[in-house]
Amino acid sequence: MADTLFMRSSVGSDINERAAAKAALEAAEEQLQSLCASHAGTFVAVERRGRALEMALGELLEKVQVVESQVASTQEALQQEEDGNENTLAALSEKHRVRRRTLLQHSSLLELLELPSLMDACVRSNLYEEALSIAAFANTLERRHTEKNQVVMKVIAQVRSRQSDLRRYLLHSLKNQVTMPECLEIVTALRRLNSIDLERLQSERSDLERVHAAMELSLQVDFLESRDAWLDQPANINSAGFLSPIGSSSGGNTSATKLHSSEHLLDTIERYRTRMFEIATQFNAIFRAQQATSSNNHVSVSLLSMWTARRIHSFLKILSVELRVMENSASLRDALDASAFFSQSMGRLGSDFTSQLPPLFEEKLVAIVLSHWNEGTSQLVETLKICREVGVVAPLVSTAAIEPEPGNLDGSDGATSSVMMPPPRQLMALPPLGRVVNACLAGLNELRRCLLPGVFPKIRMALEKEFLLEIKNTLHAHERAVMTPGLRGEAVQLREVAKQMKDVTKTIIFPYLRGAVELSLGNDAGAKEHFDKLRMVLYPPAPASPPPAANDEKATTEKSATSESSHFTENIEDVAAPVASQSAGGDLTNEKTNEGGWADERFDDDVDVYVEQV
Repeated sequence: MADTLFMRSSVGSDINERAAAKAALEAAEEQLQSLCASHAGTFVAVERRGRALEMALGELLEKVQVVESQVASTQEALQQEEDGNENTLAALSEKHRVRRRTLLQHSSLLELLELPSLMDACVRSNLYEEALSIAAFANTLERRHTEKNQVVMKVIAQVRSRQSDLRRYLLHSLKNQVTMPECLEIVTALRRLNSIDLERLQSERSDLERVHAAMELSLQVDFLESRDAWLDQPANINSAGFLSPIGSSSGGNTSATKLHSSEHLLDTIERYRTRMFEIATQFNAIFRAQQATSSNNHVSVSLLSMWTARRIHSFLKILSVELRVMENSASLRDALDASAFFSQSMGRLGSDFTSQLPPLFEEKLVAIVLSHWNEGTSQLVETLKICREVGVVAPLVSTAAIEPEPGNLDGSDGATSSVMMPPPRQLMALPPLGRVVNACLAGLNELRRCLLPGVFPKIRMALEKEFLLEIKNTLHAHERAVMTPGLRGEAVQLREVAKQMKDVTKTIIFPYLRGAVELSLGNDAGAKEHFDKLRMVLYPPAPASPPPAANDEKATTEKSATSESSHFTENIEDVAAPVASQSAGGDLTNEKTNEGGWADERFDDDVDVYVEQV
């Protein structure tokens, strides 16, 4: 019974333990699953690390295999070196012998390495002969060391570089003032440089004659280019820069500016003359004299001719620019004389350019004359305009008594001894016209200092087509303006003076100016013709009278004196007649218009006919 109870109790306890174990196992599994779920990232990382480790181990294995092969080759090399240890003493002995020999040649090697710096010092010290000797020694070194030693080749290359520097330095020396011996020394050094280069090319090229001719031509071109730079240099600093401060000065220094501009042009012409002649002389003495028997002589001649033509063309361009600042014929004549002398000097070298000078100077001479004439017409226009606007006649007329010049009533004394006729005194009654005549004569006075034959037709045409025509148009315009109704001020007097000015211009001024121009141009016959016509207008002959009886000789003399004294009175009465008629009263507007129209027609016809004759 007791055993049965014990067995039952033991069976029951076993069942409880199994259930408890089963429950504990399930709880452990659940806990494990929860732990796995919570540490899932860790498991993934461990997996990845493991695979990376496997790959790294694989690479390491491959490298170990490569190193094994290299270690094997190294072992073989070490074994071979151990086998050759028996020859090491002989190799060391040979190296020692070479080094000992190098030490014995130490001074010579230093001299060899110092060749480039030595040549550079010779170039900077103007020791051309020594520098050329070093350059020639470089060719000797190149021929001796045919195995192309690296050190020797570097030394030769540096010497060749200094050789190029020497050539540039010699050409730069030609850009300064050098005498004939110095120039010959420089060209000789350049030719020796060419011979050194030709010697170096001797083993490489067979057409040495053509190479030598090309080098000689290149030397001539370099010579002319270098001397060109010296030719373009100013004589001194002042001559190159003195115009700038003067150009910025005030109007009070105008005369000084003109003087300096003229001096600058003369200095430029003299500089071109002396330097071009010197360059051409040096070129002929150095190149043509040494090539007298050579076939390249014609090449030197043509090269010098081209250079001379180019420099003359450049000089003419500079001359045309500098002539623009000239304002008087005296400076123009000085420049013409200097240019002509320059041309004659170049003529000795076959480069006379005298025929190209007249067009430049003729154009400027005409411009100088026309500047005076234009100033006179401008002053006339301005005076007439001011008088019309203000309505005054006083500036246009003069109340001074005008008397004929004694002895010139018939032109018997001064006119016969000289063709020149003084300005008519009747112009003093009309000051604006007198100033116009003075302006024309001032322009003609410029021709006395520098008269060129080529300006004759230009001056004549300018007188008719520009100066006289401008005066005529100005007086026409002035008369039309004063005839306009409503003119204020002294309208009547202005109209009378306008007509008087036109009449005086036609009858006195135009013939006188034409005669003055012809006389200035050397045409005495033409000038005398115009002056004779003017004298006939100014001093007409007395009317013919019957021959007097012998007992009436005294009365005849008195009558002749009376007619001569009344000559000038008639001219004054002709001028004053319109004023008297106006003072007598009456409507003069239509009458003035008709008279003015008749005067215009006669005035225009006279000028146009003379222009056609010219």
